[in-house]
Amino acid sequence: MIIQFSFGNVLSFKEPACLSMVATSLKEPKVANNPVITVGDTGIGLLCSAAVFGANASGKSNIIKAFRFFKDFTVNSFGNAKAGRSAGIENFRLNSESIAEPSSFELIFLCNENRYRYGFEVLNSSVKMEWLYCKSIRKRAKEIELLFRDENGTRVHSSYDRMQDIVRKQYVRSDTLCLSLAAWLNDPTAVKIMQWMSDTAILSCSDEKPMWDDAMQHFDDSRMRQRIISFSRFADLGIDSIKKIDDHLVSTHIQYNADGKAAKEIIFPFTENESEGTIKYFGLAYPIIHALDTGGRLIIDEFDSKLHPLLTSSIAGLFSSAETNPHHAQLIFTTHDTALLGAKLFRRDQVWFTEKDIYSASSLYSLSEYKVRSGAAFERDYLSGRYGATPILGDLAEVFAERKNHDRN
Repeated sequence: MIIQFSFGNVLSFKEPACLSMVATSLKEPKVANNPVITVGDTGIGLLCSAAVFGANASGKSNIIKAFRFFKDFTVNSFGNAKAGRSAGIENFRLNSESIAEPSSFELIFLCNENRYRYGFEVLNSSVKMEWLYCKSIRKRAKEIELLFRDENGTRVHSSYDRMQDIVRKQYVRSDTLCLSLAAWLNDPTAVKIMQWMSDTAILSCSDEKPMWDDAMQHFDDSRMRQRIISFSRFADLGIDSIKKIDDHLVSTHIQYNADGKAAKEIIFPFTENESEGTIKYFGLAYPIIHALDTGGRLIIDEFDSKLHPLLTSSIAGLFSSAETNPHHAQLIFTTHDTALLGAKLFRRDQVWFTEKDIYSASSLYSLSEYKVRSGAAFERDYLSGRYGATPILGDLAEVFAERKNHDRN
């Protein structure tokens, strides 16, 4: 499970930001299900979902982009690295100092009964720092430094034989992460972490092709195909079934006669005849089912786009239910769907906001930072500006007033 993700000097985030999945000790209003999972005997509770709200261009999508870069660079920096090529992430460019400083990333997560803290700093094509710490999930366990690398050298724990060999033989280039190379060389610790990373799906609903391709690939599995069809029927999309004919997806609908009785089955090309919302819902079916089946992590940008609020609410609720989420899968998503705030799905520590300051720098903060009266209407209070993270609107009528004045002249 994800414990927290931190990043700084990344895209619109100049200062460090941290998205924490640790449950606070605040008394929370009653929600539909208990979304808190206790970690070993540590007494720490982790949340199964988090929703990020904010105005357009406030930085919501940049959180997802930061997470995507962290995952991709960790997994692929050795295999994809080419000398002198940029790492592929921008630092905050609207400040004369930050533009020359590295971007930083750190993820704390649970993997196979261990708590790992892994991070790095990168500027253009150069890794400036990299670190990996580990401790068990026992209450008084101590954190052990497995790896620490900076421009002065690299330290490796005495028990980490494979990493020691990699460092001693100077296999690691300045544009490559030690962990990425170690995984490529089949180091057990690195491979285990990479498998965890690979089972963290990061989706952007502004680019649905990867979702569609993934769904089509798994649609060939008869058992998964039936579950995807059942998932689609749940949404009352009017589809009787979904089939694959000559590598093309089709939907079937029932045609009724004048007496209202089913007459025959009509076949439609899926992508040509179904709505954009139906196509997106189909694309989301597999990653949602897979995450809940395996205890994976699902991170989605613009989760609510093209979907009815009742659908987004129902899907989010799957991750808070012990019945549908027995393996403690996690869902993190950005959204504009304020109806979710009034659905009694989320505790305050599951609700996050992004906001930009006068220097166009984004910040990330939680609703748990606010004193909220018992029974407060989160949606109403958010839309009224009580928590910030809403657009500052001008007077749109002025645009048309200017046209009127122009016509007079």
